[in-house]
Amino acid sequence: MTRMKLVGVLMAGLALAACGGDDDGGDEGNSGGDLDGKQLSSLTAEESQAVCQELAASVTVTKEDVCEFAGAFAGAFGGDCEATKAECMSQPEQPSEGGECSTTGFTDCSATVAEYKACMTAQVEAMKAVTCATPPDTSGEPPAGCAALDQKCPEILGGQAGGS
Repeated sequence: MTRMKLVGVLMAGLALAACGGDDDGGDEGNSGGDLDGKQLSSLTAEESQAVCQELAASVTVTKEDVCEFAGAFAGAFGGDCEATKAECMSQPEQPSEGGECSTTGFTDCSATVAEYKACMTAQVEAMKAVTCATPPDTSGEPPAGCAALDQKCPEILGGQAGGS
């Protein structure tokens, strides 16, 4: 489960990085901020994407952030952090696909949009803080900003439903 939660942190950062794009300035319906008090389970597909777009606009994840984390993740499990980071950095940039973000786990989740956004922001910040000199926390515990989401909807963080 420890690896699953670490993978969850990485996936959250990557999902937010890939979530951007398609900013046409239009606003169809509610923006993500207007939905903060709403439970994830009650969001429509359009509202879920509005939340995603707001998150993507509020955080910046660079290729270097992702590669540094990938290297540290490899290092935490016996790999070579610097070599993994260098290999990642040498890969060509992948174009941002934009569009759909994963809403896996939203259906039965009683956490609010605000709790979800706080957790995703905390995960991205935790990911960005990791370097080869400061490997990721392998305790399997999500960042403090994820306590509510971890309790109410552990499946979103890669845990098992019904507990963390």
